[in-house]
Amino acid sequence: MGKIKYYKAIEKFTDVIVILLIFSISFWAGEEVLGIQIVSLLSISLIFSILSIIVTYLLGFIVVTNKSLLMHKEKINGRKLNNRNEKIIITKYMIPFILGWIIGVFIRVNRLFLVGIINYELYALASILGYIMGKEFNIKLIIDGGKDALLSILITVIGDVIIGALLFLMHVAPINVSLVISLASGWYSYVGPLVALEVNPYLGTLAFLINFLREQLTYVFVPLLLRLRFEPKSAIAVGGATAMDTTLPLYVETLGKEYAITAMITGFLLTFAIPIILPLLL
Repeated sequence: MGKIKYYKAIEKFTDVIVILLIFSISFWAGEEVLGIQIVSLLSISLIFSILSIIVTYLLGFIVVTNKSLLMHKEKINGRKLNNRNEKIIITKYMIPFILGWIIGVFIRVNRLFLVGIINYELYALASILGYIMGKEFNIKLIIDGGKDALLSILITVIGDVIIGALLFLMHVAPINVSLVISLASGWYSYVGPLVALEVNPYLGTLAFLINFLREQLTYVFVPLLLRLRFEPKSAIAVGGATAMDTTLPLYVETLGKEYAITAMITGFLLTFAIPIILPLLL
């Protein structure tokens, strides 16, 4: 009985950290968007961030051939994703997301202070999730997670290339810059400054917003998409580089702890490759 209470306390503590993290990052976005004050940037960013999520997830229907994963509204890690659970998950993440944006528009905070808070929240999150996964860790999980991660990475890259091609065809940016923006896979804090420095501030801001909104909207769309069709590898592919940290709690919540390893490996390998590939494309 005491052990059950202990694990529930850890889960509640994890939820608190995640909610604070979503709020902090959304607050930062509220400040950034107000500073830009260009409607076209936000519109293009919103459209392409949503497209990147939907296109990447739908690719799983083609790439993933394991019939055991094609489960419509079935069990997620032995649990049913019913209407009530889905609403709780979406509400829990949407409230801090919306509040953060609104408050960030009207209140200004020292940027270094805010980045420091976000970093400490990430440290706390990584520590607690590391502890939880350490309890479940075994060689079989690593091997299985690694195989699944490679497929998730393939889905991510194909989806990113499609979005990059669309950015180019819509005359948003040259082909190499379009691919750099899309292949960042959600890593906004890297690709934004990179594109701004190497190309121009407008496209740098666009790169930041598309990838930032992709990360944020992953919390909103993934539970809904999983309900339509259960594709764990595609869901993780949507998170891209963020699957190892900021969106990891979402996958633990919706897919179960065994997919946490897959998400971490996916995010780690993408995070390792992105700083090598993107500068070469530019």
